[in-house]
Amino acid sequence: MYKKNSKFQLKTLSVAVVSGLISSSTLANEPTKMETMIVNSSILGNSDIEEVQYYQGNRTVLSNDVLKKTAARSIDTALQQIPGVKINDETGTGVLPNVSVRGLDGSRSGYSQFLLDEIPMTLAPYGHTGQSLFPTTLQMIDRIDVVRGGAAVQYGPNNVGGVINLVSKPIPEGWQTSLNERITFYGNKRNLYDTYLSTGGDINDNVSMRLSGNFLTGESFREHSDTDVQNWMLQTRWKINNKQSLDTNIQYYNADTDLPGALNAEAYEEDRDQSLRENDEFQANTTRISMKYNHQLGEVGFADDAAFDIIAFGHKSKRNFDWDYYDASSDTDGDIGSHWADTTQDATHTRDSPRTFKVYGVEPRANFYIDGKISQEWIVGTRYVNEDITYQLNQTDNTTGVSTSLRDWQMDTNAMAYYASNKLGFFNDRLTVTPGLRYEDVRMEFTNVGQGYTQSNHVQEILPGLTLGYEFTDAWFTYANAQRSLRTPQISQLWPEDQKLDSELSWNYEVGIRFTPTDLSYLNVALYRIDFENKIQYDSDQGLFVNIGETRSQGIEIEGQYTPIEKLTLRAAYNFLDTEQLEGEYSGNELSNSSKHQLSASAFYSISGADLGLSAFYYSKSFSDLANTVEENDSGTVGQLPSYTVVNLSLAKELYQKDNQSLKLSFAVNNLFDNEYYFRGLDVSPAGRVAAPGRSFTVDLGYTF
Repeated sequence: MYKKNSKFQLKTLSVAVVSGLISSSTLANEPTKMETMIVNSSILGNSDIEEVQYYQGNRTVLSNDVLKKTAARSIDTALQQIPGVKINDETGTGVLPNVSVRGLDGSRSGYSQFLLDEIPMTLAPYGHTGQSLFPTTLQMIDRIDVVRGGAAVQYGPNNVGGVINLVSKPIPEGWQTSLNERITFYGNKRNLYDTYLSTGGDINDNVSMRLSGNFLTGESFREHSDTDVQNWMLQTRWKINNKQSLDTNIQYYNADTDLPGALNAEAYEEDRDQSLRENDEFQANTTRISMKYNHQLGEVGFADDAAFDIIAFGHKSKRNFDWDYYDASSDTDGDIGSHWADTTQDATHTRDSPRTFKVYGVEPRANFYIDGKISQEWIVGTRYVNEDITYQLNQTDNTTGVSTSLRDWQMDTNAMAYYASNKLGFFNDRLTVTPGLRYEDVRMEFTNVGQGYTQSNHVQEILPGLTLGYEFTDAWFTYANAQRSLRTPQISQLWPEDQKLDSELSWNYEVGIRFTPTDLSYLNVALYRIDFENKIQYDSDQGLFVNIGETRSQGIEIEGQYTPIEKLTLRAAYNFLDTEQLEGEYSGNELSNSSKHQLSASAFYSISGADLGLSAFYYSKSFSDLANTVEENDSGTVGQLPSYTVVNLSLAKELYQKDNQSLKLSFAVNNLFDNEYYFRGLDVSPAGRVAAPGRSFTVDLGYTF
């Protein structure tokens, strides 16, 4: 099927590029008629850069080339190139990313939906959205697709901060083996080794597979940062016939890492690389399986073209934190610290929080394309998710060695979601209007085993969405969208017995314009606003989670790329963010950890067969608490966070290339000027300053054959 509209050509051709049907030069210079079209029942498509041009929302794809040339150390550090994204680098290794989008709390990335090849990565999509187990590593990823607006109808819940889809490296057509070793030198004999190996390709005309392994071992830049991560993945693809295919993914991920934790101000100034949290550790493992069956139906009844998918996924996971705990009530000398994690005090107890997760889901969905004066592209689907979560908290007295159970909770969730959208094309598809609707029916049963009570929570929400797009010319495209988003109460928030928190709801709005004069240059400007209802926040005075009411995040995002000459590419992005609490005790204040200004820039230049990359990012100051406290207190739980700038440099060259063999060497310097900055502590070490990585040197050697 073929349509003359340029948007339709672009969508069709980008799918063909991934399938290896045509070359990138064809995409750039020769849009031609194709005999068939692969219909994709996902609005994200294949997360190709080309698909961004006519997407009806603000969206950025970081290609594999960009990830390498900007000297990204991990997935979370790579995301700093995206306007509106901010991270709290807790480990320096990417094992526990804390990603904030548009001012939404970044602790454990709880307000952004991470996907791995469109499969939810979170431990539990409804009852535990925090990424306290992050089962992927940078070396396994081909590209990163960040969608800030317009995707809520199909990808929910918990999409207030957008959808971040990590796309795995594809199975090569011919058999290919890759070996890669990356070593990062932090100084003081602290080195982090990143080993990647992969082999795979076509077994025959119909079956292909790829086995990959990625291992992180060694230390980060701070004391008590020993890291041991294994990430195994087996991908298979079976082309059943010309219209049917089955893709599977089996993954095993295991992480065991020490956590250096936060420092009080005096200790930070004395030696920011030291650790005063000698018992803080993290262990986790998960086995994940996903399958996607695709059937290209062709012309069916009322539809000129149609496709049907079934996605099934499941995982069994365990994760545990151990940490130091100071109990002020046990102090007999009157020297009482101001916080249980205060590093000016000696720990009186050690705590651990083992949690287990058994999750599975199935999602059938279909796409129907109807040609005509007004074209229609329907996407309809439903998804069932079952979650079984066990949540424990234990405490051991460091003096007596006696252990007690403080919490023993269980959460069972059964969730049904139904969604439908219809992309209507007017004026030869130059104007597209896509109304959509998602309905969530979530039944959650929380059991406090220790106290012997059960609390049921039934969430039913209708979540509408509307996206608009208009193509003025082949180069100019404007868009607008509005969508309703949902985040259900988390297992850690459904207590005490007399508390029943409402779900968090928001309206997200965007309007923007995108200019793409050439294949290598673009400019995108977007205005956005997030109106939050029933925002859930931890109240340290009460020691529990409460709804603080309405909040607002709004701003402007500008992003562009320009190639003045063939060998030089310039990229830049800027975000202005205005946040405000609209209700409660701190009405009128900013949201915590929200920098008003964010700027990133990079330049890539090729000379004598070598690729040179220079990148930088800047974040303005922010507050670390809802009260917007400026002065840091003794324990370091509050206090304004300073602005910071980081510059990275990279150099890469292919040393040898013949037939299918390639040997590449690269060198990178992260934080070139060794700027010192810090984040506020969080989670198991919330009191004090968490030092950000200083200057480091990375050598990367890769051989493919």
